[in-house]
Amino acid sequence: MTWPSTILHKNRRILRFGLAIILLVLTAVSPDLIRTSLGNFSSLLFIRPFSELKNYVVGLQNVATENVRLKSLIAESSLQLNILNEIKRENQRLREFLGFEPPVNYGLVPVKIVAIQANGHPLAAVINKGQKASISVDQPVVNRFGLVGKVKEVMPDFATVALLTDPSNAVSGRVAESRQIGIVRFSPERGMYFDDLPADAEIKPGDLIVSSGLGGIYPAGLAVAIVDSVSVRKGDILKMVRLSPTVDFFSIDELYVLISGNL
Repeated sequence: MTWPSTILHKNRRILRFGLAIILLVLTAVSPDLIRTSLGNFSSLLFIRPFSELKNYVVGLQNVATENVRLKSLIAESSLQLNILNEIKRENQRLREFLGFEPPVNYGLVPVKIVAIQANGHPLAAVINKGQKASISVDQPVVNRFGLVGKVKEVMPDFATVALLTDPSNAVSGRVAESRQIGIVRFSPERGMYFDDLPADAEIKPGDLIVSSGLGGIYPAGLAVAIVDSVSVRKGDILKMVRLSPTVDFFSIDELYVLISGNL
């Protein structure tokens, strides 16, 4: 860079200011025709760049506003899509449940879970209906896959269901094919198992265990579990039978309370 250009670069603001003053003076003392031309030139040289900058800034502001609006629309559309997907899944679950026939002389009261009580595994579920919906203690609770548990506490608008995964909640069961009777229990260490089954009982992996109807709480024939494994040690009088519940207690949502009599 030569020394004249260096001087011009360092003093460009002073030069612009001086040029502006000269143009203003010339505009003031010049004839009308020349004054108009000088005014237009001054506007082009000094005012138009700032006007263009203003328009650019306004354009950026408009883009930012549109960006916020589009993000809001995307978030709203995503929320609506999630809601529609959940409605679709719920409708599918309800369609699947239409094939379930409640036991004779029982009606179904649909309920939703509002809370789960757990200790490493689910123990109880709080449902969104209670005494006002004719729900009372010891009524059986099911979903489309089978027996879930029984009502253990009732309030006007809510109730608590003791699940079959509660070690204190056992149910009398029967092997659907051989009709052998035992007790379905659950423990954190062993999982679900079939207790009190004689060593010579007919049972094999894959057999369905249903409620026996004994005890007066659960009606007979409700699916409870599938036999996972069967073993017996020499000299034992009882078989060791491990079960897989038909209900996935970690993903229960819609439930149905069985109420005796017509609703």
